[in-house]
Amino acid sequence: MRMNVLVGEVMNKDVKTIRPDDSIKKAAAVMKKNRIGSVIVMSGKKVVGILTARDMVYKYIATGKGSKAKDIMTKDIITISPKKRLTQAAQLMSEKKIEKLPVFEDKQIVGIITATDIVKVEPALFELLLERMRMGKISHAPDFGFGQCEKCGNYSDDLEEESGEYICSECRD
Repeated sequence: MRMNVLVGEVMNKDVKTIRPDDSIKKAAAVMKKNRIGSVIVMSGKKVVGILTARDMVYKYIATGKGSKAKDIMTKDIITISPKKRLTQAAQLMSEKKIEKLPVFEDKQIVGIITATDIVKVEPALFELLLERMRMGKISHAPDFGFGQCEKCGNYSDDLEEESGEYICSECRD
């Protein structure tokens, strides 16, 4: 199994949006109806923020402040390109302590990827990457073949393609 999957292959393209002046209650209703944990806040065709369930709990319910999306949304959103690998998305989420990444291409939103999306596609990658970051073994997104050997089934950070299969160093010997 190859683990160089791109964000664009996994992201959800059906991004739910609200306007900055929409009520927090409306945002919550959109999230509930669609069984999602965030909505993108747009002013016209421009993304101005993201509103997450966490924002609602920490900024609205816990403090009682605000009534509109613009009052509690996260304005400085962290984004990723659809051409980046899942390893890079997982690392960015871990570093920034976030669970949702809007996906932008040419300054336009084209999707959203969540920690749940990554876990569904590559559960072993997610766990392995988080463990290696905790141990301090990697400080940037890896450029090597990271995944499950197609010969022995073990997970490795040293996969190389050999005859169309991704093989670990032990199986290559």
